[in-house]
Amino acid sequence: MPEAPQASGAQEGAQERARGLVGARWYPIAVIGLAVLSHGGFSLSGQGFTPFYPFIQDDLGLSRTQVGLITGTIFGAATVTSAGFGWAIDRFGVRFVSGGFMMLSGAFVSLLALTSSFVTVLLVAALMGSLRPVGHPAGTRAIMDWVGAKRRGTAMSIKQAGNPVLAATAAAVVPPLAVAFGWRTAAVALGCFIAAGGCLIVALYRDRPGAAAARKGSSLSFKEGMRRVMGNRDIALVVGFGFPLVGAQVATLTYFLLYLRDSLGVAVVVGGGLLAGLQASSFVMRIAWGVLSDTVGGGRRKPVLFVAATGAVAVLVLVALLPAGTPVWALGLVAVALGATATSWVSVQNVLLAELCEPGQVGTTIGYASMVGRSAIVIAPPLFGLIADGVGYQAAWLALAGAIALGMGFLLPVRERGRGPV
Repeated sequence: MPEAPQASGAQEGAQERARGLVGARWYPIAVIGLAVLSHGGFSLSGQGFTPFYPFIQDDLGLSRTQVGLITGTIFGAATVTSAGFGWAIDRFGVRFVSGGFMMLSGAFVSLLALTSSFVTVLLVAALMGSLRPVGHPAGTRAIMDWVGAKRRGTAMSIKQAGNPVLAATAAAVVPPLAVAFGWRTAAVALGCFIAAGGCLIVALYRDRPGAAAARKGSSLSFKEGMRRVMGNRDIALVVGFGFPLVGAQVATLTYFLLYLRDSLGVAVVVGGGLLAGLQASSFVMRIAWGVLSDTVGGGRRKPVLFVAATGAVAVLVLVALLPAGTPVWALGLVAVALGATATSWVSVQNVLLAELCEPGQVGTTIGYASMVGRSAIVIAPPLFGLIADGVGYQAAWLALAGAIALGMGFLLPVRERGRGPV
């Protein structure tokens, strides 16, 4: 009998060692890094793919319209699968859904090396795009599980930075690789990088203690999970608020350089620098808005979203009223202001959505919101172009500002809880 306590102690010690990285105090910080990798790694099948366009166009003799169809195929496929992957993350966990499908995503990117026609490129683009939505809800679920409410906005903002950081890295690395070794070899290299990220997630990510048991206790089907998310009044209002902002974000990034050249007479090289300034401002403010919501906002997300949206409306109106001959320094300030408002708010919205949903439905909620948001990407840029062609850029920018102002009305009645599900 005296041996039992020793056996019990040995068993407890073994269980403690089995926890591995999860038992470390710094593990939540590691989770944020893995969330950055998840969000940014899957996004490489979209943004990371664009540096290949000049090489693919020359090699396969594609028109500009065909190049545009490749991008449309990637994001169209992503729209179809967003909600399903969100539900799968809630049901089966982050580790193998995110890590396993990221490995598969890398394999699909590598398949570009075998393409020989526009049709085969489109097929691979559809495969790549179909897996692209995994990273966003997976990273969000990981942060909601491991990061406390007081630091959640900051962590989510850092996660969102994974997209532009890895996309910028791809833009810098892919062209030299393609020139030196051929674009097909560069595609294999990018695919291997993405797959390696998936291996890292499988190796290092673990569920928060209790999360796996909570999943086993959940028997929600995809249909029931979506019904509950779509029937949640506050989630519907926040998604409605974000719809015009998503459209404005993509339309701004699509047309800002063209507007500078066509309406204000800015040289393309100078305009490219202004666009880079916009992107840099967006990167900084994606993190800053999250920090503000955690600190000044005291964990409340609505006030920060109102400030960002109001700023976006004001700056878009200013853009519409810019006269030809505006000094470059003034245009630089406008570009920074655009990046700080119209393109940097999304991380705070994601936190709010995750804090409004039922326990165990973070992935489903973010997947649903992403599906709706991607439909705005399909609608807004062509509509902006139609208005710009028919009436002028001024009317198009004002239309974006008006849509955001209307969308802010959806946020007013949202009942913020101030803490998230577990």
